[in-house]
Amino acid sequence: MYYARKTQNSTRFIGIGIAILINLVIGYLLVTGLGKVIVNKLVDTQVVIIDKPKVEDKEPPPPPPVDVNLPPPPPQVILPEFTFDTPPPPTAITQVVQTPRPAPPPRPAPPAPVVPAISPKPGRSFEKPEYPAASIRAKEEGEVKVSVCVDERGRMSNVQIVKSSGYERLDEATVKGLPHTRMDPARGTDGKPMAYCNPPYVFTLVWQLKDAR
Repeated sequence: MYYARKTQNSTRFIGIGIAILINLVIGYLLVTGLGKVIVNKLVDTQVVIIDKPKVEDKEPPPPPPVDVNLPPPPPQVILPEFTFDTPPPPTAITQVVQTPRPAPPPRPAPPAPVVPAISPKPGRSFEKPEYPAASIRAKEEGEVKVSVCVDERGRMSNVQIVKSSGYERLDEATVKGLPHTRMDPARGTDGKPMAYCNPPYVFTLVWQLKDAR
């Protein structure tokens, strides 16, 4: 055991001695200038860059032609020329005849209008409008000519003054009062009552004080 430790110490001392010796040699070289010469030679070394030659890309060669066994072309057929002794007939033109459409059947005639055989007239159901009180006090009398429409029941409508009595109160009483009374309606050739408006029925209403109620 003691021998092994002694051997390790000897090896350590030898390594330290070698390191010291190397340092001394390097220091000597630096002092004497020899190391500077070595360094200058290393500095003067030139670096040469070698360019690689450029390689041009060449296009690949075209592929070899492919042999295709194509069938031979068909033989050319030459048609003979035909000669006609007689010219062809001209194109026939067919005349188109338009057939007239049959006339539509005549429409049936409208039924004949019923003509009134008897015109409307004031009858038993007719009552004169009420005499205006102001006209009685003013002693107003006169005749009012009017046109009216009379339906099949004798009712009057659309009262229009054709000729005035000369008194506004009598005219107004006529227009307002006639629709509230009735006439005998017109009658057709069949004897039935019918409306009478085209043309309207025209008659004269007489206002007299003796008829005032």
